[in-house]
Amino acid sequence: MNVASPRLVPEDMSDFCCRPLCGILLGISLLLPSGCSSEKPAEDQPNTTEKTGETDGERCRKKLAAAIQRVQPGNLMLQDKPERAINGLNAWIASCAKQELEELTVPAEVITLTGESARVSARRFTVNDAAYIRDCLLLRDLTDAICRRVESEKMGTAAASDEDRVLGIYQWLVRNVSLLNDSSQRLPLSLFDVAMTGRGTAEDRAWIFAECLRQQQIDAVLLQTDAAPGESGSLEQSRWLIAVLLDDRSLVFDPALGVPVRAEMTSENSPILDLVTVTQHERWKSATVSVIAQLAAFAPRMLVLQEQLAAEDSAVLYEELTGGLSEILPLTERIATGSGKVFSVDQVAIWDYPEAQVVAANSLSESDRLEYSLMMRPFGGPYEREEFEPESMEELTTVPEELTKEERDALVQNRLMKNFEQVFRTSDDRFGKPSQGLRKARLRQLRGEDDTTVIQGFQQVRIASMETELRIRVPEQVQREFGYPPVITIPFPDIVKEVNQSTTGDSLYWSAMCQMDRGEFGTANITFMNYRRQYPDNAKWTYASLINQGRCLIQQGRTEDAVKYLKMADVEKNPERGLVTLLLSIVSQ
Repeated sequence: MNVASPRLVPEDMSDFCCRPLCGILLGISLLLPSGCSSEKPAEDQPNTTEKTGETDGERCRKKLAAAIQRVQPGNLMLQDKPERAINGLNAWIASCAKQELEELTVPAEVITLTGESARVSARRFTVNDAAYIRDCLLLRDLTDAICRRVESEKMGTAAASDEDRVLGIYQWLVRNVSLLNDSSQRLPLSLFDVAMTGRGTAEDRAWIFAECLRQQQIDAVLLQTDAAPGESGSLEQSRWLIAVLLDDRSLVFDPALGVPVRAEMTSENSPILDLVTVTQHERWKSATVSVIAQLAAFAPRMLVLQEQLAAEDSAVLYEELTGGLSEILPLTERIATGSGKVFSVDQVAIWDYPEAQVVAANSLSESDRLEYSLMMRPFGGPYEREEFEPESMEELTTVPEELTKEERDALVQNRLMKNFEQVFRTSDDRFGKPSQGLRKARLRQLRGEDDTTVIQGFQQVRIASMETELRIRVPEQVQREFGYPPVITIPFPDIVKEVNQSTTGDSLYWSAMCQMDRGEFGTANITFMNYRRQYPDNAKWTYASLINQGRCLIQQGRTEDAVKYLKMADVEKNPERGLVTLLLSIVSQ
């Protein structure tokens, strides 16, 4: 039975440069061996079943487990050539699941909805599939962690409901994906890159929200209207909303505003409106409904993969759109039922935004690729280099006692010369190279980890990013020959300093977000203030930090202080001013 089996019946849905110092470069050559790999593709390897005693099933399970490891978020994230990550899955299909895949044909109804797309009908996994599977695994971990947190918060009271879990996921999302200004010209980004950067559009929020809920086997759809906007409120002003379909009711959300759509928007105790009620509103009587998913979700290859995944690797990869390939209740039918028959099966369409973003993000022009590289560069920080060997007599703790003073001095000078030569060998030796520390720490946060080691990881990134210059002791021989002082200072290139500054800012802000997730609202409050104090000018997280600090203060019952900081964010250039206004109206009552 595949992981989506609970959906069988409706009620179960739940380079751097540095000016050389004259004459310092010493003639040192590093000769590195080179070679090439003769490793055969997995599908060309000889069958070793007889030698190992493995059954075909055991061999296939091991091959699939190894292939899935290559597309795990942490592994794929650091892969220079992501196409290599997908080779293992194609080798597995070829040797273990080829017949199963060949027996599946894309239904005509799916082709009608998706078009003649290779993303649906392809019989081999693609690089885009690697990214899609990675995203599913990431959001599975994240939503599982959020749901566990919700359960823990409910402990001692009533058991957590599906509505509690949905609200927990939504609140995490709107806190962690801040809105860009409407005037911002941003590159098209994948779901993963939006989550990593923590900045996106309302459409990005809707996309990620729906994909998160899919991992919890909860359906969400997009409602759109072409009716002219009114004066105030989500139903009057919004062009589109998100409806979450639960087994007993539906919940409607406004991802642009960042809140559920309530009967009384100024009260958090007011019930969240359902889809039936919303579609009775004058502007929403002719609303359309769309599925939020990438086309890969409807591909037979994803069904075959999903059904064969081991329990520890299981995730929702496949969506049964119209029926015909599996026993899973078709999504179109679930939407018709979950909407209270407001929409029929024939009215369901597919939202084009997710697939358009995926295609555009993989088709960047040369200038756009450069801009993308600059945008993602801080995640490579901090720049780290190997620690130098001890440089002074006091640090030489393992020198044999029988050495004379002259021999000990010579040892120190030899050590200094070795370090000095190393510094001027390459820029990597001089200033270090990207450690990917921020990227790794951010990924752990996105996977829902909230223990102190995640915060410690961000702190280590900040400390390592604070260096702005390199100080190196000069050997006496070099001092005599070139007239240099005993210690020289080499400032870091601007590009390294810029990356380190951005890295420290992001790591400080995300530390506060981790503290907020842990319920440490007082500590998070101080960290948000420290962020703005250290980065007072044009900091990208200024408004987001004010809003989230306001939320922390509300949680502490400090409403007057919350109003103070929320008013600081109540400015026209804040893309989330609507949310600020709403929060102020709630806490001011």
